[in-house]
Amino acid sequence: MELKVNQKVMVTKMIRDDGTCAGCKRGTPVAYEGMEGFICEITEFHFEPVYVVHFLDVNKKLGFRAQELEVIEDFDEEEGKWIVLDKKSA
Repeated sequence: MELKVNQKVMVTKMIRDDGTCAGCKRGTPVAYEGMEGFICEITEFHFEPVYVVHFLDVNKKLGFRAQELEVIEDFDEEEGKWIVLDKKSA
């Protein structure tokens, strides 16, 4: 499934700071498997898409690659409602 703004996503593995996280020490875990947040922006780093996820419970925004995220809810703009995805349909 294509990642887009306003989707609720889950982190698929622990992510450590690679030196791009402001105020974080290199190698420190910045996101853990199972954390949930919303994609708030899609940008680019070294010609690769980066998905900025806002974690509301800790009020933190972090950038991820597509393979580090899994969509768990999508917003249907036509219907105006959230669609919960099960792993079989994704």
